[in-house]
Amino acid sequence: MIQHVKKKRTIYLPVMLIFLLIGLLTFHHAMKERGLTPEGLSRNTEIVDGVTGKLLTAKKVDSGYDVHFNENGKLTNVHVTEKLEVTNKETLPIELGLSATIWAKNNTAYFIEDQALTYFDGKEKRTIADKIDGFEASVTNLYYWEKDRIFKVDSTTKTSEQLVITDHPVSNVFASDQKGLFAVTSKKEEYTTQVSVYKTDEGTVNESVKFDINSISGESVTDIDLAENDDGMHLIYQTGQAHGGTIIVRGHYALFKKAQEEPSFNEVRVYDTFTNSRQRVFDNMNLVITENGPEIYLSIRSKIKPKIESWNVYRAVPKDGKWLASHISTSTSVSKNHVYVDEGELFWLDTRGKNAKIMAVSDHPELVEKGESLQASDWVNGFYTGMAKLPYGLILLLVAVMWLAPAIIFLFCVSFWNEDAIEQRRSWVRYSTIGLFTIFQYFLLQRFFTPMFEVFSPIYLSFQMHSLIIPIVLVLLSLLFTKLVRKSHWNLYQEFGYFSLFHTLMIIFLISPYTI
Repeated sequence: MIQHVKKKRTIYLPVMLIFLLIGLLTFHHAMKERGLTPEGLSRNTEIVDGVTGKLLTAKKVDSGYDVHFNENGKLTNVHVTEKLEVTNKETLPIELGLSATIWAKNNTAYFIEDQALTYFDGKEKRTIADKIDGFEASVTNLYYWEKDRIFKVDSTTKTSEQLVITDHPVSNVFASDQKGLFAVTSKKEEYTTQVSVYKTDEGTVNESVKFDINSISGESVTDIDLAENDDGMHLIYQTGQAHGGTIIVRGHYALFKKAQEEPSFNEVRVYDTFTNSRQRVFDNMNLVITENGPEIYLSIRSKIKPKIESWNVYRAVPKDGKWLASHISTSTSVSKNHVYVDEGELFWLDTRGKNAKIMAVSDHPELVEKGESLQASDWVNGFYTGMAKLPYGLILLLVAVMWLAPAIIFLFCVSFWNEDAIEQRRSWVRYSTIGLFTIFQYFLLQRFFTPMFEVFSPIYLSFQMHSLIIPIVLVLLSLLFTKLVRKSHWNLYQEFGYFSLFHTLMIIFLISPYTI
């Protein structure tokens, strides 16, 4: 057996090297898959598939979560345990549009049907108000409006009462998850939106803040979120502007320390902690107040893997005038329309084409512990991700021809001048050839040690002075492998051919997957 291996070492060693390099590539990407899990949270967990449209609500209940969504045009309710397992599913006889607004609890719901606010008690429908212009609901608050009048719905008594009469017709109402706090937008002038913030205190509704948002042509206020803590009232608003077939989204944040204070808004500058770059394509901003202060949950189109850009849900915290965002979802499709339930608990829609599924994360200890270990799916995904990067090695192969050329030309010249030096493998010819190869590949490889390489490559390749050490180490390893397979009757052409083979294999598997 040993003799057979020694005879066939010119075949076995390159094959073994390929398997070793594939193993390293797979292990690196498997660790990356595991590393995508947000710190202190579970893996992204699929709850339900077959979701239609953008509708998603989720509330925390004693037994877990009460979740509602649109399935084939019908409102569907599922109960999810704290371990993110579905225990009950029920389809309600309520037809919904793709972007409907609802407030639902178990098998009861408030929704708009034929411009009427309608209540479904689990058996039959009942009209609460006719000919309304809009409906807005948070976890605890339900509002609807007619022209310049805003009404509140009591979900217990199923009755409504008028809260506010505004100066201008209401464009939209944005309810905070904090009870009795909401914002109203009205079109004051063509390019001016008036925002009024109201707060309910002991049954009395008071206007807390009023300000104007001046916009440019084609820009409109698309969303507002607000919340209070001891520091004051935090408010963010989001604008959208159609430009060249795309929607440009901007976010602005302000802290109001006292009532009727003049606003001082700062643009929300979001930086991805993974790529260390500012993100300008985002949506679905959701303001949350935690023990550590304000946080924004939002969807960002950015990279979570090398060369793969997709929409994902992020959590951003303020620091030095920036909002530093770290991803929560880890999908390669479109993750949007998130619902914040509580700190460490989040649901969202993961959409690919016309199909969507509900995904979630939790800080349940068992789920967090399970997510910290390598799973079979990590190895499978790591293998496929690694193999998908190898075609980029063809580009490096083209460059490899350039650093091979001087050495090959040198060998040809020597063979014409002194053919015996080639056949007898003279040391000066061997080392001159390797020297030429090393010099040219060193300078050409520097083009591929980019910032992207430093971000996405494994730690054993991205150390300090890696651009100097890696080319030298690759040459030394290629020389070692060539020495192991070299046969006594070989000439320098054969020897240099195997040296180039080993070197090229290591370049393709170790360098190219992280360079482009």
